[in-house]
Amino acid sequence: MIKVFDHYDLSEHNTMAMAVGCKRYIEYDQKEDLPQIVKAISDKEPCLHIGGGSNLLFTKDFNGTVLHSRVLGREVASESDDAVALGIGAGEKLDDIVEWACEKGWCGLENLSLIPGEIGAAAVQNVGAYGTEIKDVIIRVHAYDIVSREFVTIPVEECGYSYRQSRFKREKGRFIIHSVDICLNKHFIPNIKYPGLRDLKNAINPMDIRNAVIALRDSKLPRPEQTPSAGSFFMNPQIKPERFAELLAKYPTAPHYPAEKGLVKVPAAWLIDQCGLKGVRVGGAKVWDPQPLVITNPERRATPGDILALEKKIVDAVQERFNITLHPEVEHVGGRPTLNF
Repeated sequence: MIKVFDHYDLSEHNTMAMAVGCKRYIEYDQKEDLPQIVKAISDKEPCLHIGGGSNLLFTKDFNGTVLHSRVLGREVASESDDAVALGIGAGEKLDDIVEWACEKGWCGLENLSLIPGEIGAAAVQNVGAYGTEIKDVIIRVHAYDIVSREFVTIPVEECGYSYRQSRFKREKGRFIIHSVDICLNKHFIPNIKYPGLRDLKNAINPMDIRNAVIALRDSKLPRPEQTPSAGSFFMNPQIKPERFAELLAKYPTAPHYPAEKGLVKVPAAWLIDQCGLKGVRVGGAKVWDPQPLVITNPERRATPGDILALEKKIVDAVQERFNITLHPEVEHVGGRPTLNF
């Protein structure tokens, strides 16, 4: 079924709780709806496909169409003694699937516990936390190709995944994901490489890891339904070894991790904290005290301008002190075309 709403309020569809709207909002609950929807949208009309709105900052009203998938479903596609392959609808909430998998004793998703958002958007963003990324369990992605006007299946090898990046972000506007196939392990192999999880050597099942991850997240990150935010606002910068050597000479205890292509990942939260920005406010926007990587809207009165001004304040401070440029993980949607059909 396709539902269409004109002049729609998006306040409940973005976890930053920005009081913005769109010209038209379309929700659909089966993949077969997509050709009809795409055909009905002008190729000159701005169009944005959203999931749970947990990684978006609307900088003003969106003068176009917003699409949202309600394609649900979770099924066992195949199973062996060692693993289980699952087909998941793009509209399913990621944490619901993580909890379900943990209850079944299936291993691989538990480190992604409590991340807000939906499966389809998670596959676009390549969400990750505590040593796991969604790409680690994805087998293939099923989507509607806007260019060829056909349904396609894309194996994980062709998804172009890297840190917070994917083919679906690079080719923005081409694919609408309607379902994702993942593979989980039936044998419990805990991923406890992250410092906050290293004490879980006696964990006996995925639910043990899930509970620990939830406790860890709650100690650092606000739940968006209680304190609006978009989660981690900035990506952790990845710098060249020689640049990191310069940083280490000034800050010998600087935390760091190996990254792709020989680069070094430095936690953005540490950089922001060193600049003394915990708790700093601009208007109704505030840096979260326990985790300065997060910009919040605690009283639900922040404007997009407040968020943008605080973002700039943080970026400028880190640039001035460390000569490192922070880049937002949160997608900024300012009324310009994001997906063009």
